Parts: sequence; structure tokens; C-alpha cells
Amino acid sequence: MTHSSADWESYAKNTFSAFIRAHYFFTVWRNYLLLLHGLEIPSGTLLEIGSSTGQNSLRLAKRYKLTPTLVDTSKLALALANRLFRQAEIYPNLIHQDVLNLSLNGYFDFVHSHGLLEHFKKQAQKIAFRNHSKFVRPGGWLICWVPTPDMFYRLNRWYLKNTKQWIFGYEKPLSHHDFITLFQHEGLYIRKIRHFSGWLGIAGQKPASISN
Repeated sequence: MTHSSADWESYAKNTFSAFIRAHYFFTVWRNYLLLLHGLEIPSGTLLEIGSSTGQNSLRLAKRYKLTPTLVDTSKLALALANRLFRQAEIYPNLIHQDVLNLSLNGYFDFVHSHGLLEHFKKQAQKIAFRNHSKFVRPGGWLICWVPTPDMFYRLNRWYLKNTKQWIFGYEKPLSHHDFITLFQHEGLYIRKIRHFSGWLGIAGQKPASISN
């Protein structure tokens, strides 16, 4: 994979630290809620691609009554996710696969990823995004978050690199235009766009009349 130089095992372990869990709750989850506010999200099935420990999906599953499937390349991340979900008495389907070679049975009402697409170069990024879109059920939702090159992102990246805490390998933040273009090329209706400090989120919906 293009982002194989990233240390996703360390990242998965770090997501259980008090600081990162607080970040997920007060920042990442808040951003999800603001993006999804006012949208009609049906209960049904959820797929997260590049899930790591699945903390976003756990909250989504609870809020919208979604049955979760998590896909990641890290076996450790999936094992930690399994432990986290079972503590909440939710039993996810865990799949150890690469987004560039994704093979799944069926389609999902809600597909999402957070901080994944920016780790791929151009052609691989198109394949990765296509492998998000093709598993969305007609009428279903695709939610993606990517870093965007604003001042907050640049300062945070500079700090992590200069303090030798950068573990994310290749990463190129996406512009507004490039991110929107990915959705448009897949024929998805863009229902909502939100830009928060360092991050850009898009909620897209697959036309109900188009079959997979």
C-alpha cells in the first residue's frame, strides 16, 4: 500500500491513551455530529474503511442503530476494536484487508473513513475512493474526512515532524476542489460539506436509482 511506511500499529495503541480518546470524543466525534446534523441517516449497516480501533464507528453504531463492519490492514487495531466494541455489547464484523484490494459481500447503508485517502498518491487514491463508493447501497451515505492544508494542519504537521512524533508516513492533504471531484466522479450527490480546523468532511449520497 502507498501508506505502508506509516506505523499504524503504534497509532492503534495510542488511540487507547486518555489524550487521544478525549480528542476522538471532543473533536472528531463533534465534527461528525456537526456534519451529519439535519441529514436523514437510516438504521441499517455500517462500513468503516481504515477503521483502526473503530471509535468513530462505535459511536455511530450506537447513535444510528447501525450494524458495524470494520476493515483495516492492522490485525492489532482490529483486535483492539473487537475488545472495545464487546465492552459495549456490540459485535462487529472484522475484516483484515487493504482498501486497494477490497473484496466484500454486499452493500452498506453508511460507509465512512476518517484520515485515510490522504495517504495515497493520485491513481491509488482514485482506486481507494472507488472502493468506498462501490459498497454504498443505492440511497446510502458515504462520509469521508481528510486533512486540508490550512494553517492549523501545517502547524500541527510541523510540530509533529520537528518533535519526531510523525508516524503517518506519506500524507498529502486534499484541497476543497480535489476532494469534491472524487465524489463527483463517482456520481454521488454532495449533501453537505464542513471545514473544521485542519479537516474537511463531505457527506455524499448515492442516487437511489443507480444500481451497484
